[in-house]
Amino acid sequence: MIPNWTGNVSAIRAIVAAARRLQREQWLSSEQLAGRRRRRLRRVLSRAAAAPYYQDALAGAGIVDPRLATPGMLPRLPRLDRERIARRGIGAFLTVPEEGLIAVTTSGSTGTPGRFFRSRLEEAVYSARWMRVYSAYDCSALDAQVNVATAAKPDRAGALTALRRLGIVPRVERLAAGAPPAEVLARVQAIQPPILTGYAGAIESLAEHVLATGARVHPPRAVFCTAMEVTDHCLEIAARAFQAPAVDVYVTNEFGVIAWSCPIRHDVLHLNDDSFIVEVLDAEGQPVPDGAVGELVITSLDLTCMPLIRYRMGDMAARLPGRCECGRGLGMMSRVQGRTAHTIPRPDGGRIITPLVTNLFGRAKAYEWVRKFQVRELPGHRLRVLLDERRPPTSEQHATLLGTLRSGLGPGFDIELETVERIPPAPSGKLQFIVPLPAT
Repeated sequence: MIPNWTGNVSAIRAIVAAARRLQREQWLSSEQLAGRRRRRLRRVLSRAAAAPYYQDALAGAGIVDPRLATPGMLPRLPRLDRERIARRGIGAFLTVPEEGLIAVTTSGSTGTPGRFFRSRLEEAVYSARWMRVYSAYDCSALDAQVNVATAAKPDRAGALTALRRLGIVPRVERLAAGAPPAEVLARVQAIQPPILTGYAGAIESLAEHVLATGARVHPPRAVFCTAMEVTDHCLEIAARAFQAPAVDVYVTNEFGVIAWSCPIRHDVLHLNDDSFIVEVLDAEGQPVPDGAVGELVITSLDLTCMPLIRYRMGDMAARLPGRCECGRGLGMMSRVQGRTAHTIPRPDGGRIITPLVTNLFGRAKAYEWVRKFQVRELPGHRLRVLLDERRPPTSEQHATLLGTLRSGLGPGFDIELETVERIPPAPSGKLQFIVPLPAT
């Protein structure tokens, strides 16, 4: 039996309407999208004024009438994060009673799990943004899919869950990211899903297994890599193993799909900036120029039951200028360059981030013998690089990798390579490429 059937019917209609709207809006000009962002921001701020936290924040920012607000006023408001929500309590951020809302939790990969709420209609828009991505790669919500991430994760009480229980939409086959690749491959071969998705590390391990064993896999329409830094190596090996487009999808539990790989320009991600206002800020909270990497701070233009305004993602990326040659008016950004909590400071003032290290491994051709790696910071400017090897390297390969890391990471570090049988994932099931010293 499907609970709250009337509510689900409304949500299903909302999914269809939102999916159609999103399909149209991605082709609008940047000026047209800016007008929509302005109107939607005013709606969100007007609704947010009913929550105690935002009442205080709007008053402190001098925004007397949210109906007249503009995106340029957003920096007056304080940035929000999980710790601030925990201190104030969920009730300070809700504009409606908690009863009847869908609860969403995050993994706490940066140390503090989060709890958020949204309505069934807001969940419908969350699903519709996925449909925008599927459509760009000739996929749809009616396609069967295998998801290699968290096997025990329950379905949220949204409209798509109702449709899956009725058999109208295929169920998602969920497999654990840490499951042996041979077991995952067997299920993929049996189901032959048009959509293959999962944590980037799990997709990469599966792809490597396919290539190493010469297994035959019915090509999916697309492989969607999510939930962590998606590296060039991951996308390259996934596309080769599955003979399908490999797509970087920047998606979070708080917001859903924020950005996704352009089907024409594979090196950039399209921002869903008809649904979000995305700021890229430096460590002092000031905007950085286009092309410069900074912290992503996001305002949802869809969430009104529990608005998330100027929410700090803890992720780093760069906004890119111009309009994409694919014709979409959506803004562009780089791939996520790492998390602010998962970087290591360098003596020259720079920071060691995931793409820097993965590029150095590629330059040293180390992926020929290294399956996975992790860089751990130790006291005294020391770096221990853990290596999960496919096979023992030659002395020349070992020396090449060590020399490439030393020159690429700059002077001032004592770097050692250490072979391990396995690099354990974080509690969330994701591989953490860089582990800094605990903050003091």
